[in-house]
Amino acid sequence: MYIDAHVHLRDFGQRHKETIAHGLEVAADSGLDAVLDMPNTDPPITTQDVVVERLALARQAAVPCVFYGMYVGLTADREQIRRAAGITREFPQVIGMKLYAGHSVGNLGVTGEEDQQALYETLAQEGYTGVLAVHCEKESVMEHHLWNFRQPITHCHARPERAEIVSVYDQLRFSREAGFPGKLHIAHISSPEAVALVAEAKQSGQDVSCGICPHHFIYDWSMMYGEQGILWKMNPPLREPQSRERIFHYLREGKIDWIETDHAPHSLDEKTRQPYLSGIPGIAWWPLFAAFLQQQDFSDQAIERITFSNIAERFGIGIKKTLRKTKDRRSDYPFDPYHPLADELGWTSHQ
Repeated sequence: MYIDAHVHLRDFGQRHKETIAHGLEVAADSGLDAVLDMPNTDPPITTQDVVVERLALARQAAVPCVFYGMYVGLTADREQIRRAAGITREFPQVIGMKLYAGHSVGNLGVTGEEDQQALYETLAQEGYTGVLAVHCEKESVMEHHLWNFRQPITHCHARPERAEIVSVYDQLRFSREAGFPGKLHIAHISSPEAVALVAEAKQSGQDVSCGICPHHFIYDWSMMYGEQGILWKMNPPLREPQSRERIFHYLREGKIDWIETDHAPHSLDEKTRQPYLSGIPGIAWWPLFAAFLQQQDFSDQAIERITFSNIAERFGIGIKKTLRKTKDRRSDYPFDPYHPLADELGWTSHQ
């Protein structure tokens, strides 16, 4: 009944965090019909050999009720970009490409403006018409020196909204100037000003979409002040309360195309000790997100659009929406990042 367009199922050298098999099982129990997997794995998904290995793991998982799609990662190497375009044509389950315009978790960042411009030009030359999802945070605007693990809120200041806003502006401009023929997607958008840029670009005829994570429209950076604040560290970070309120208003208005969780499990040690990794799990909480939207008076039609049909149409995924019983799989992960909302909704288990 849902599609999650942004998950990290890890595997390979990061099996201790998550695997394709386990992630698909949780997805099935949480009511998902499809998951779209990100490429910043270890090793990263940048070559055909890794794509073939990844798809084999999905087949071995044998969870036929959940469609497994994946992105191929892009580097600054023009030849790699060309080969990636070919991979999307050869493998239907490779549903798009991913550009990290700022570094997050992993080493797939293409952060220089000239390299980003060259990337769009190369994709235009290749005639790539599929989805290009972008992690938008501009390195030159970040203030990494502000980060102090003893004060988790400093992460929000080190990666400010302006870093996302400027990066979104760049991607819109670079894609437009290069004549990029594909579908630009701004992943996990978190700043109201960035949403406004996307909305303006849409009005001018640019083919662009944006998705939002539930944590960015449900919670704000006050969570970082709590005893467990370090667990809420993510990229992009939680924003100030006023931004959360505005961006939730934009979701209600339809200016944000869909919800995507950015499901990113880590071990508890990785979250609470060096390297204090960014990311929280999300797949197991889909019934909770739907309940929250219902409580906020979103119509059934609006919920269906932002949790399924808009995504299926954008990626051209020909699957049918199903209705399945769900199971509570939150205990599969080392901590429950959504427990305040779960308590508020009285959300304990699903039948």
